[in-house]
Amino acid sequence: MARLIEVSHPVVAGMKTYPGLPEPQVDVVFDYDDSRERYEGKAEFFIASLHLCGNTGTYVDAPIHRYRGGADLASLPLERLADVETVVIDCTGADRAIGAEALAGVELRYRAVLVRTDFSQHWGTPAYFGDNPFLTADACEMLVRAGAFFVGIDSLNIDDTADDARPAHTTLLGAGIPICEHMTNLSAVPASGGRLHAVPIAWVGGASFPVRAYVLA
Repeated sequence: MARLIEVSHPVVAGMKTYPGLPEPQVDVVFDYDDSRERYEGKAEFFIASLHLCGNTGTYVDAPIHRYRGGADLASLPLERLADVETVVIDCTGADRAIGAEALAGVELRYRAVLVRTDFSQHWGTPAYFGDNPFLTADACEMLVRAGAFFVGIDSLNIDDTADDARPAHTTLLGAGIPICEHMTNLSAVPASGGRLHAVPIAWVGGASFPVRAYVLA
C-alpha cells in the first residue's frame, strides 16, 4: 500500500504566513449548543466561517497572481496539480540562491519539482521571516525549458524577498507553471517516483489558495 506523506502546514487561526498579510480568523456561525434548538434537540452541529488571505499556510499560486488576465485557480489543469510524478532537489546546506546547477542532470519534464531546503524547520518562529532560500532566474528558466509541470519549495518565498522584480514568479507563472510555497516535510519524500497531490479550490478569479498537499510514495 502507498505511503501518504504530508507536505503542507496546518492552517490555524491567527497564524502568520508572510509579514504584512492578514492572519486567518474563524467566526462561529452556530455551535453545538446553539444548533440544538434549530434541530429540535434531535441533532447538533458546528458550523463556522474561515476568513483568510489566499496566501495562507501552504498554498498554490496561479498565473493570475503575477499577470493581469493570467489563468486563475479554476483554470489550472488538474494534470499539473494531481497525481504528478515528483522529483526532490536536495538543496540543504547550499547557498540561499539556488541556481540552475542544482537541477543539472535531473529529469524534470512533466514532473512536480520539489525544492528541499529544510527552511521549514523555522516555521512559526521569527527566523522564518529572515533571509530565505530561493530559486534564481536561471534556475526557473531551466525549469521552463525542461517542461516541469509544477514547482514547490519549503521556504518563505520562491523568490528572494529583497528582489521586487520577483524573477521566479515572473518566469514560472509566465509559463503557466503553478508554484507552491511554504511546503514542509520534504525530507520524508523520496528523491523521485512519488506522486504529488496539491489541488486548491476551483476559485474563479482566484490567484492563490491553501492546499493540503501530500505525496504518495
